[in-house]
Amino acid sequence: MKKEHLIIIGNGMATGRLLSEITALDADRYEITVFDQEPHGSYNRIMLSPVLAEEMTAKEIVIHTADWFTNNNITLHTNDPIVSIDRENKTVTSQRGVTAHYDKLVMATGSEPALPAAARDCSLNGILSFRNMRDVQRIKSHANNSEHALVIGGGLLGLEAAYGLRKQGVHVTVLHRGEWLLNRQLDEAAGKLLQTELERRGINIVLGKEVTAFKGAQHISSVSLSDGSELNVQQVVIAIGIVPHTELAERAGLECQRGVHVNNCMQTSDENIYALGECCQFGDDTFGLVAPIWDQTRVLSNLLCDDGSHRFEVNPTATKLKISGIDLYSAGEYLDSDDTDAVIFNDRLRGTYKKLLFRNDQLVGTVLYGAVQDGNWYFDLIQNKQNTRAIRPHIIFGRAFSEKKSATGTDTERTTLAAAS
Repeated sequence: MKKEHLIIIGNGMATGRLLSEITALDADRYEITVFDQEPHGSYNRIMLSPVLAEEMTAKEIVIHTADWFTNNNITLHTNDPIVSIDRENKTVTSQRGVTAHYDKLVMATGSEPALPAAARDCSLNGILSFRNMRDVQRIKSHANNSEHALVIGGGLLGLEAAYGLRKQGVHVTVLHRGEWLLNRQLDEAAGKLLQTELERRGINIVLGKEVTAFKGAQHISSVSLSDGSELNVQQVVIAIGIVPHTELAERAGLECQRGVHVNNCMQTSDENIYALGECCQFGDDTFGLVAPIWDQTRVLSNLLCDDGSHRFEVNPTATKLKISGIDLYSAGEYLDSDDTDAVIFNDRLRGTYKKLLFRNDQLVGTVLYGAVQDGNWYFDLIQNKQNTRAIRPHIIFGRAFSEKKSATGTDTERTTLAAAS
């Protein structure tokens, strides 16, 4: 019997994970073809920061080599993105003119960097993004001829880029329009602790401002800021967020908004086409973190190869920063609100900060800085929606202390800790 043909557009982390799960569940179910615009095999994009900082090599972050595709009888077209989808005839056509028929099609086209308004029509050399392996190579190349680099964006990716550039010996300024760093993952107290540590490492932080103009002849030489000041820079790295790739889906007539719309089975408005990863939108949510994308691949691989019983839902996520020697952890909610209670431990001398947010005796969020060993435990409590009333007096001091206290405490405390474990 002829196998169904599964075509996947894109070969990033989502595709790499999906292929691993499909081959583990039912390796012979489909004839599989992957089209990718990049020249590399799939690699772990979230580990680009350690590669930039020269703490890892590009080879170490590869997910699937060319040999892996060959050994698993998967056809891989590199440097050849799909440019059109014919839904009526169920075919795709690539940039090089390859036309292939599909029975099932997966769109994993990823995203592109969001750009500040001043950069959208700017063609100066030295203004770079930080999204793929080519970007890492370009950033490192420009760093060799740069005394001062500006990183626009004080989120996870921007700070990791700044750290990597500083490791290259470049003077670095981070420009962030928020009131504190990582303002979508940390509260102000933790953000200020992080800023102090980065400044101690020689990274200058400028908050509450934006770039209004990029200046130079052919190469970037300075930027104008919203307060009227200027910075002389020889390199700019933009890391202010992502924009899902939807152009291909839109041309094919699929329902799109900010991303390609999917249901809880990762199915688009066409029953034979699926989307996952940074290009898709579920409800009002788009996705840039790994955890929900892994959930998506589990749902889709189950649908394609098993009983199709899994359904996608948006769950709390945890955040870590990949900068050596800086320990921070954030999960769930991170800002106080009228219906939450906060328990805070702040040891300024040791640079340790903990905040737990509760709603109706359930832990709904945590922010940790400097002491993160209990992060996964707190995250489990959040995900399991565990009632924590019995251990509230000592939960801020961590799992080990709570377990010690509960060993001599009430049956309710022991039951709560057992459930949390």
